[in-house]
Amino acid sequence: MTTPQDETRQHFDEILGDVRRDTVALGALVLENTRRVADAMLENRLERAESVISADVEIDERYVALEHQVFEILARQQPVARDLRFLVSITRMLYEIERSGDLAVNCAKGMVRRDGYTMPTGVHSLFARMARKTIELFASALDAVTDMDPTAGPRLDEEDDVVDDLVGDFYAAIAANADPLGLDLAIELSRVGRYFERIADHAVNLGEHVTFIVTGEFPEQSPATADES
Repeated sequence: MTTPQDETRQHFDEILGDVRRDTVALGALVLENTRRVADAMLENRLERAESVISADVEIDERYVALEHQVFEILARQQPVARDLRFLVSITRMLYEIERSGDLAVNCAKGMVRRDGYTMPTGVHSLFARMARKTIELFASALDAVTDMDPTAGPRLDEEDDVVDDLVGDFYAAIAANADPLGLDLAIELSRVGRYFERIADHAVNLGEHVTFIVTGEFPEQSPATADES
């Protein structure tokens, strides 16, 4: 026999499930925008960069609405234990997602400011690898949120080491091609490397919040990730 308490619990679980799905949906928009800006840079397609900037309007609107919804649930339901961990962590995860979206937009705005640009072969190749791995990492983070995978934090932190290495190689390639690039473009591409590095860091943070929700403890962080957090 179903009791009123059971029905209340089921209804609240449905609310939390909707919040999780909406959070992943927001992350999927950011993921697509990150793919879009990477393609824009690799193919020097200015219209793609401009579409990244336009798409961020919906991301920001969804972020604000979802954050407001979570705060309202916290105020009205007064959750405890894992439910409280989930909702508090979701507010941080929404921030990680929204900031990742802003970083993709920063890349697009830099490209628009310069009216497009091309990269030498070595720089182009390293950017493609760096962008692909960053996108894969962010996608894995969203999968972790969907599945509530308790291993996500340490696993994504380890995968982030690959991104960090590629970012270092990207910087080295920029330095090696400083003359054909010119100072202004070299600086702009260095910023891009930093933006993608931070997107990867945000992905790790998403995984760490998932681990915290499930286990009640944050995973141990590498010194670099701890500094970024």
